[in-house]
Amino acid sequence: MNKRYENLGDKWFALLDNPEKDAFALMPRVVKDGGTRDTWSVKNEDSETVLMAWPADTPLRAGLILRGKPDGHLDPVSMLPLLEGLPHDMTVEEVHPWSNGVVAYVGACRNEGAMPLFFCNPLYFRDARMLATPGVRHTFLLAGMAYGVRRALLDELTITEGPDYEAHAKAWLEAHPGSSRTDVPQLKIDLRGKAVFMPGDMPGNYQLRAPVASVEEIEFDGRKVYLLRALLGQETPNPIVLLLYASAKICKNYVPKEGDEIDALLWLQGRLLD
Repeated sequence: MNKRYENLGDKWFALLDNPEKDAFALMPRVVKDGGTRDTWSVKNEDSETVLMAWPADTPLRAGLILRGKPDGHLDPVSMLPLLEGLPHDMTVEEVHPWSNGVVAYVGACRNEGAMPLFFCNPLYFRDARMLATPGVRHTFLLAGMAYGVRRALLDELTITEGPDYEAHAKAWLEAHPGSSRTDVPQLKIDLRGKAVFMPGDMPGNYQLRAPVASVEEIEFDGRKVYLLRALLGQETPNPIVLLLYASAKICKNYVPKEGDEIDALLWLQGRLLD
């Protein structure tokens, strides 16, 4: 996988005004007031790894991964926005562990023959054995953190190359005998009511254009966050209902509403069902 980026600190830019200062200040609060679950810790004879999260009663939390000697001092390994997602059955295709062995990017398919979706798994230290065999179907909790959201700018997509355009050109030329390749019109696709999900520049990053199915307002440490739902792949046997966390900070003056069509840049996170 190209441009692997083994750092989760940049994700805080989507939530905090001063990410370096504010995220560092969150760490002692997670340790003091946060909690963990039995399914969020792994201990063996060599090491102990634990995920702690704060606050306990919201779907968006600060997650802190700690590692150390069994029953000894645990040191911080990584800190990230921890997202509660919705369960989706997906088939594992690829796994790319980070050098620390704690976090990984996972590529998994919702539908047979589809391109895999890559997402960051902050509980890879727990899930590694289950994910070791490609082709096995598991239930993942999947959600996204938005870097930016706005009302969709375009209602139509123009395509002038690629396999979809070639199929369009072939059909058009067959229907218009005597015409040449230069006569073939552009392929225009109406985007209204449809979802488009495309890979971004880094693993786990995606560009999204989709209708908003619902909006809920939540808070993270006093900051307003919009929890959006969008339906992806509605024409497939197994669609994805994506929970997308979008802070008021990144939305700026835009307040998303049910029925809006949005453009978004996002980071995808997933883990095996707890």
